[in-house]
Amino acid sequence: MELDEVDFRILKELQEDGRAPLKNLAKAADVSIPTARSRIQRLVQMGVIRKFTTALDAHKLVGGVTAFITLKAKLSDLKTLADAVSSMVEVSEAYITTGQHDVILKVYMPDMAAMQEFILHKLPQIGGVEGSSSSFVVETVKEQFGPTLRPGFGVKLFCNYDGNQIAGEMIKKNFEGREYYFCCPTCASSFERDRASRMS
Repeated sequence: MELDEVDFRILKELQEDGRAPLKNLAKAADVSIPTARSRIQRLVQMGVIRKFTTALDAHKLVGGVTAFITLKAKLSDLKTLADAVSSMVEVSEAYITTGQHDVILKVYMPDMAAMQEFILHKLPQIGGVEGSSSSFVVETVKEQFGPTLRPGFGVKLFCNYDGNQIAGEMIKKNFEGREYYFCCPTCASSFERDRASRMS
C-alpha cells in the first residue's frame, strides 16, 4: 500500500507528537479539519496506525537497566516460547527472527539484581529455551517508534517544483514554517530562487 503526501504529512506530525490537535494536523497537510480527521480514521482502519500510546522513559522512572536478550529454540517449540515471553511484564518487545537467533527480546528491569534473576532463573523455566545471550544497553543513541516514512517506503511523494514523483532520497526545505519536498538539489534551489524573486 502506498500513502500520499497528505497521509505522509499527518503521520509525520503524529510521530513527533501523538497528541497533536486536529487543527495542527490539518495545517501541516494543508487540508480541512474534517479531511484530516477522516484521513486519520482511514489510516487506523487500514492498520497503518496500530494504536495511539505514550512512550515512557524507563530510566526517568526507575533509573533501570535495559537489555536485549537473544534466545535459541527448537523449531517445534518456537510458537510456545514466543507466546510465553510475550506475556511477561518484563518484556517490552519480542521478535521471532531468522539467522543466528530465533527470538530477540527487549527487557527493562529496575536494577541489575532483577535482571540477573530474570536471565538466570525466570527465562530458563520456559520450555524450549536451548540457549541465550544478553547485551546491556549502555547508551541509547537513537530510539524511534515505527519506521521513518520516505519515498519508496510506503509513501508516494511528488516534487514541489517540477511535479515528478520522488524516487530516491528526497530533499527537504522549510519556507515560512512549511516543509517542502524536492527530487533533487536543483529543484530545491530553483524553487527557493523563484520564491525569492516573487517576494522581491
